[in-house]
Amino acid sequence: MASEHHEALNLYAVRVARGEGVKQDFARAASLFRRADRCGFNCEPVYDDMVNDFRDKAFGMELVSSKRAFLKALRPETAEARCTVGEAFIGQGDADSLRTGRELLTSAATLGSGKAMYLLGVLCRDGKGVAANAERAFMWFSLAASCGFAKAESERVNAEGKLDDAGRTRAMQLAARWRRQYLAPVC
Repeated sequence: MASEHHEALNLYAVRVARGEGVKQDFARAASLFRRADRCGFNCEPVYDDMVNDFRDKAFGMELVSSKRAFLKALRPETAEARCTVGEAFIGQGDADSLRTGRELLTSAATLGSGKAMYLLGVLCRDGKGVAANAERAFMWFSLAASCGFAKAESERVNAEGKLDDAGRTRAMQLAARWRRQYLAPVC
């Protein structure tokens, strides 16, 4: 497994999720996304040890620059594909599918998908696959709204109305922590 190339696995998973050049298969895409993540995929366009990713350093910084550009361009596609597959799994409704869907939506959210954040808020609001939690729902809806997902704003207002001052403060702290950790380069 260590020899598997995580960016290639992820790109193939995106293609399988979309049915581009291969048969569309969400279960296979989810499996490929998991393998890519286990191999170290994070779709971060700039990371310090990128030069060490190459077996043959003779290619030099031109190749490193090309790889950075490729990963930056791949980030939105990856987020969209992971969100689509996650949403399909959520729709199945059984416990295993909900867990897989939530995992993929969380991954898509870390890549900047406002729709994935919105769907995570819906799961927290409705208690689907997780315990109902108004603070977490407010956090996800706030993040989705800040990333420009229009449907999230009205849900954020509704969720905020169900929180007391302490709950609102905790939810805003969680959102700020998430934003610093994952969304600074994205939204």
